[in-house]
Amino acid sequence: MRSGVRRRKEWRLRTIAAALTALGWLTAFPCRAAPKPEPVKPVEGEEKQAGGGKEERVVVRSREPGSWELPSNYRNADGSFNQQAIVAQQKMRLDEVNKRLTARMRLVETPHYLVFSDVDDALTGLFVKWCEALYSNLCRHFSIGPKEKTWDGKCILLVFNSRSLFQQFAKTFDGNDASRAGAYFAWESQPPNEPQLVHICIPLDTRDPRRLQELFAHEGTHAFFQLYRKVVDLPLWLHEGLAEFMTVVNDKGLMSQKQEWSKSMAREGASIGQILEVPSGQGFAYPAYSVSYTLVEFLLTAGKSKFKKFIDLVKDGKPQEEALQEAYGFGLAELERRWYVFVQEYLPQHR
Repeated sequence: MRSGVRRRKEWRLRTIAAALTALGWLTAFPCRAAPKPEPVKPVEGEEKQAGGGKEERVVVRSREPGSWELPSNYRNADGSFNQQAIVAQQKMRLDEVNKRLTARMRLVETPHYLVFSDVDDALTGLFVKWCEALYSNLCRHFSIGPKEKTWDGKCILLVFNSRSLFQQFAKTFDGNDASRAGAYFAWESQPPNEPQLVHICIPLDTRDPRRLQELFAHEGTHAFFQLYRKVVDLPLWLHEGLAEFMTVVNDKGLMSQKQEWSKSMAREGASIGQILEVPSGQGFAYPAYSVSYTLVEFLLTAGKSKFKKFIDLVKDGKPQEEALQEAYGFGLAELERRWYVFVQEYLPQHR
């Protein structure tokens, strides 16, 4: 690494760390996959996610026999997936969860989700409403047609009234230590030509509907884009930027705080090059969530159809540099330059 680049990086990290320490708010996003990568922590401190509480992605590659396996009739005669049979098998998981955890979770079904919940009817009803609203907003904002590939079967959302039950489920069914997790989504990994399933787990650490909706929108967006089109990981800034963007779609009041760190970093001339290079499965500090959000804001402002093409190209396996060039006509270096202009000149005029 050139000495100038090293000094710039060290200055940026010192600036961020000092500011976060002053606020008493340090955070990182460690993802877990199989095999497990070591989390990257550019700054030291307590781990929190953008929505509050550490967040994880869990990749589940093996299942115990029973309702967590694919049904024997998961394929139709023509080789396509029998989605109704897959959903029927997914519903059977409720009984197994209740039996093994001594729980009293109930099922509510929507067009795209199965909600397993042991919280009161009022809060369960809110999650049910948020599920389809999020799915609709994702399709609308990113021009995704109803027949485009996302998950198979339905996304299972598990809402736990107690943190202890949430942690017990994570350990028993996903082999996941969720003691420090605010929530997580689990991709039930299968070979590429097999059904791809996903579930989301959220404990009721708060009863504030606004906070719960933000947390669900963040996790729900991750689950959607993890399996959208093809199971190809997005760069971390894109994964997190999409998730943060959708929290603002659901709650415009979050916009100012999501933009705050980007504006500070742009004013200071801090480089965001390192953020653009972090792969999915690693992590970064809280200000990078803000940068990721405003990068997605900028790319959408520069053209929704271009953004859809960029996402599709990355999902088709193209490196992000090539995908950007093909969709927008510029690469990562120019993206960083235009981001500075967007944050400093455009955002203050469009609040």
